[in-house]
Amino acid sequence: MKKTLLYMLVAVSLLPVPAYTSVSSDVPKTGVFEHTEGILDSLYQEASASYVMNEPVSSRVSFYANIFLAEKSPYVVDPLGEGEAGDVSKGPLYRFDGFDCTTFVETVLALALSSDSRQFKQTLNKIRYKDGRISYQTRNHFPSVDWIPNNSKAGFVKDITGAIAGGKTKWSQTWIEKDNWFRMKGTDFLEMSRGFKKELGKIPYISKEDLKDNPALEDHIPSGTIFHVVRPNWNLKKAIGTELDVSHMGFLIRENGVLYMVHASNGVRDGSNDYKGVKKEALRDYVERVMMSSSTMAGFNILRIQER
Repeated sequence: MKKTLLYMLVAVSLLPVPAYTSVSSDVPKTGVFEHTEGILDSLYQEASASYVMNEPVSSRVSFYANIFLAEKSPYVVDPLGEGEAGDVSKGPLYRFDGFDCTTFVETVLALALSSDSRQFKQTLNKIRYKDGRISYQTRNHFPSVDWIPNNSKAGFVKDITGAIAGGKTKWSQTWIEKDNWFRMKGTDFLEMSRGFKKELGKIPYISKEDLKDNPALEDHIPSGTIFHVVRPNWNLKKAIGTELDVSHMGFLIRENGVLYMVHASNGVRDGSNDYKGVKKEALRDYVERVMMSSSTMAGFNILRIQER
């Protein structure tokens, strides 16, 4: 079974990968849709055969994340959309041949929280969209005001940053101007922009300095958690219409006593020049190599995935 699954993943990875943008109207006519259903079924068959379905959610996260890691799944900008019926983004609702950092987390999370293909599709939509309502306007675009609060409310995740850092917990407070962000995307988004106003995003984090100077903090971070790289008041307003407070996300998975980041990297925001795709790096190495050399990266927010 595993050989069949890996063959299907390799076959899809060799197909031309559409260069999606956030407003892409391109829909892959061949390849992705033809193989995706078979891969999804095979993923659950392999999980069942390995008995991981009976393990805690952290083990299931590690199982699925490591499959895409082993296949060196490529980085694809904004690979998902709202399907053929989508208003402005007609990319597929799910796929397995390429990810950006957010869709990698969402896909693995939905796989880990579901027991079959049908449940996966329902869960993924609830993770990606506010109240599971599929549209570009209701997609969870911004971590501090969309993704984290909506997925916490849905019962998928719980913020445990404060429990880990204790009195050393820091807070980022950044004004997210979603209305300006939509407007700067063009005329197709003007109507969407009218439903929003400036909102103060608040997100707790463990500072990079504390992680560097106090290695014991890592011992308090559970395996299978979700991280966000926090960048308070990251000044991108001229480029996209708003400041941001998060630049990256992925999973923290412990193996042989080492806490690793498993994430879909574009090789730019994480300061690396190697393979652009799903990769693994020790958290401590990332903090020292990337975080400490950045004037805008402040630390990590940590979410625990809730058992369901």
